[in-house]
Amino acid sequence: MALTGGTSDINGADIDNPEIGCADGRPRAGRRRDPSRDEAILAATLATFAEEGYAGVSIEGVAARAGVGKATIYRRYASKAQLVVEAVRVGACLNDHLPDTGDLRSDLASMLRAMVQHLRSADGAVLVTFAAERLLHPELAAEFDRSVIGEKRAHTRRLIAAAVHRGELPPDTDVELVAETGPAIVWHHALYGLALTDELPARILALVLPPEG
Repeated sequence: MALTGGTSDINGADIDNPEIGCADGRPRAGRRRDPSRDEAILAATLATFAEEGYAGVSIEGVAARAGVGKATIYRRYASKAQLVVEAVRVGACLNDHLPDTGDLRSDLASMLRAMVQHLRSADGAVLVTFAAERLLHPELAAEFDRSVIGEKRAHTRRLIAAAVHRGELPPDTDVELVAETGPAIVWHHALYGLALTDELPARILALVLPPEG
């Protein structure tokens, strides 16, 4: 048997209850991870990132702020980049809205509206900070692209490719370019302080999709 769970840290702080792995690799049943610790860790990470940027985030600092042992964090996240990306993803609900109704215009409009709303919300400043920080830290950019942007891009490409297959878009549609244009325009507005209006998604779709009817 291999120990895949936790114990106490060197200071005696209680770490998550262990789950013992079976010989065939299956985890043996153990008590569930405390979700309140997940929330505390991600909240502490997001707050530190917002205050001090990526360079100011440390596992030690987050552990102290969240009131957990460092081992509790290391059990959940393989790197600081993974921790920060997850905090931003959860805090801003970045992958929570991936519609697929079979109506391309409706689905893209819904996704773009969600982007606009996120960037106008209290989390918007954190997202803009993150966009700048990822340019300075390649490991942060790579993790974000892998775990957040990659999923959203793939989903959007699938929507557009399906619309081409249904005949809603011409066969020679540049799926990649159509998928990237909308989010790129929204981010351009956010980063350059341009108005993120309610009308922006419709204006973008008028640019990248054929006229309705």
